[in-house]
Amino acid sequence: LAYTSMSETQLDRVRDVFTRYLKERGQRKTPERYAILSEVYAEAGHFDVETLYSGMKAKNYHVSRATLYNTLDLLVECGLVRRHQFATNQAHYEKSYFNRQHDHLLMVDNGEVIEFCDPRIQQIKASIAELFGVEVTGHQLYIYAKSKNIQ
Repeated sequence: LAYTSMSETQLDRVRDVFTRYLKERGQRKTPERYAILSEVYAEAGHFDVETLYSGMKAKNYHVSRATLYNTLDLLVECGLVRRHQFATNQAHYEKSYFNRQHDHLLMVDNGEVIEFCDPRIQQIKASIAELFGVEVTGHQLYIYAKSKNIQ
């Protein structure tokens, strides 16, 4: 797993969000769930369950894949993690609490995922909100592409 620095204050804020979510739904607040949350928020980019599982196992955490899947589902539900279904059958995840909104360019020929942010997308969301009289609460945009043959 690739790590990024996150202040203890930020990690405390994320833990508080998760704690409130678990409490509101009568879910148990287990050490394993908080360990998974910490590992997810130490991750620099997109990851899959196997990568997370291997990284935690290497650090001598004792969590099952089932616990990982169940905890990731909870983290997605409470808005701390985003789930992506890129060009593969395997779900990928990324932390979302402090991340700016971004979209994804998926290179189908080599599997590369490129994140980008285009301010025009915010304008489109505002237009949709006005046109349909709705509040846009989020979006996910995937653009699939392949490299051009350069000659």
